[in-house]
Amino acid sequence: MEKAQVRFIPDDVTVEADKGQLLLDVALDGGIFIRAACGGAGACGQCKVRIVEGSVERLKDDKLDPQAKAVGYVLACQARVLGDITVEVPEAKLGRKVIPRDEAVRMRQTAQPMESPLVAEINPLAVRVLMEAAAPSPFDNVSDYERIVRTLKVSHEIEPVVASLDVIKQIPNNAREADWKLTAYMCVDDYPGIEKSVYRLCDVSRGHAQGPPTALAVDIGTTTLWGELINLDTGKVLARASRYNPQIAMGDDVISRIVYALKKDGLDRLQKEVVTGLNEIIDEVLLKSGQPRENIIFMIAAGNTVMTHLFLGLNPRYLRQSPYVPVAQHIQPVPAHTLGLNMPRHGFVRVMPGVASYVGGDIVSGVLANGMWDSDEMTLFIDIGTNGEIVVGNRDMLMTASCSAGPAFEGGGLEYGMRASPGAIEEILIDPETYEPMIKTMDTRPALGICGSGIINIISQMLKLRILGPNGKYRTDLGTDRVRGGRSGYEYVIARASDGGIGEDIVLTEVDLDNITRAKAAMFSGYTCLLSKIGVDVQALDRVIIAGAFGSFINLDHAVTIGLLPDLPRDKFRFIGNSSLLGARLAVLDKSLYQRAESVARSLTNVELSEDHSYMDNFMAALFFPHTRAELFPSVKLGS
Repeated sequence: MEKAQVRFIPDDVTVEADKGQLLLDVALDGGIFIRAACGGAGACGQCKVRIVEGSVERLKDDKLDPQAKAVGYVLACQARVLGDITVEVPEAKLGRKVIPRDEAVRMRQTAQPMESPLVAEINPLAVRVLMEAAAPSPFDNVSDYERIVRTLKVSHEIEPVVASLDVIKQIPNNAREADWKLTAYMCVDDYPGIEKSVYRLCDVSRGHAQGPPTALAVDIGTTTLWGELINLDTGKVLARASRYNPQIAMGDDVISRIVYALKKDGLDRLQKEVVTGLNEIIDEVLLKSGQPRENIIFMIAAGNTVMTHLFLGLNPRYLRQSPYVPVAQHIQPVPAHTLGLNMPRHGFVRVMPGVASYVGGDIVSGVLANGMWDSDEMTLFIDIGTNGEIVVGNRDMLMTASCSAGPAFEGGGLEYGMRASPGAIEEILIDPETYEPMIKTMDTRPALGICGSGIINIISQMLKLRILGPNGKYRTDLGTDRVRGGRSGYEYVIARASDGGIGEDIVLTEVDLDNITRAKAAMFSGYTCLLSKIGVDVQALDRVIIAGAFGSFINLDHAVTIGLLPDLPRDKFRFIGNSSLLGARLAVLDKSLYQRAESVARSLTNVELSEDHSYMDNFMAALFFPHTRAELFPSVKLGS
């Protein structure tokens, strides 16, 4: 990417930018405060700056009068950098506009991106064969089924083949109506002690299918559903889609959903709700890719143990009763239509294997994808989500636990929280003298709410500016109307109704702060307990891998400041994004990796934190920002 130098005056700060980058984003990178109340949508007209030297591409400037345009004024959120420029930031109504340079650099620190070290071969759990069998005759009168089996063996070198009675019933009419030109769909099963794979016929349909065979990789999260449609010929992801999990209406977390499942018809409704969400994802990826539904062969779904039970309609009652026993963790393929999925008759579902009642296929999928099971590096793997899972170890030993963090880091359970989607406030810079916020939304849309990474961002800054105390309570002597009394205690106004897109003020309340405090305390105490059990000090970790819906956006300095992540050298952190979905994708493409996932699941030692007294002690100690023990966070310097 070609670079340009952007100099901001009167503060004389120069920031290196990508050509084509929005000027507002460049200012955020440099810690330059510019009024941007609408989040970069071009609606408020407050981010007015003057181009003194050089030129920019103007996108929209209807909020500027002709006289302002004539002397070089532009909206920072609607101007793209074309080359080296000098920008004058108006001083009216602003205090000190530039935060210290080292602070600005830290505010931009994110974990280094990481790819899976695994390379999947295209060797899926199912195959589609376009076959043509010889029609029966007086000289060749073997049965229809044996004729299919023989053709697959002789013409396609596929054996042994088995089929259920339901599939065999379809063969006579389908074969004759298509003049024995058929498409066979087979699940490939491998069994311990048997060298050869067994091909199980799922369907034999008329004619030859057109277009590439496809499969679905799905992450069934407590808060969010994700899905990908994958080309099984090339391994390419054809389309991706996401939705809130419709089960949220029956409870924010796994415990509340187990309770709901025990009501009359509760389990049936929960199962139908998640399937409704998955069917919407299937419809969307098919629409985006232009692929026919008939070409979907199978789905691999990764989810925590409770979500997997609810998806399959398994009774979750005993997951929350000691000794916390699942119904099953290694489940054979399930016909998709029996679950209510809008997949072809031949489609089937496999779920990623789980470990224990609260450590399921999603974390196994993540461990598979990040490769820590085959690494010498001592690794802390954190999947930050509603049902936060943690794994510590390397190739010699892997220990895991789950802690219910709640949906706060995914925007759930907060008055104005939302998923990371267009209109979500994702970046905030607070003026240290006026306490006015500069906000940036996703896709520069009018502000609709605040996403998880934005929440961490604003809490960190409020702690450093002492707008907020370590106990999670607002100061009320700051002389700003941004902090005010609200319906549920004091609150900070992030975006005013006139500047946002929902017709009311967007605020962060003290109740929201309490939810965030509990969520980060649950994660911190979870990995503290695991490290203690494995006998490893946090400083001995070689790396920390972050997964989850916002793992790629989380700012390390902000996350350490609030006490969510351990205070380690920032170059030890990696992010892998949605590792649950990534592992499912790898397993879709390569059945040997699905088998490896089963091995990983059996190798993980689970710790039930609810049975561990030290967990609650650690949890209570972490109910402050960043922690009651300041020595655990030596790099965190809160304002005076």
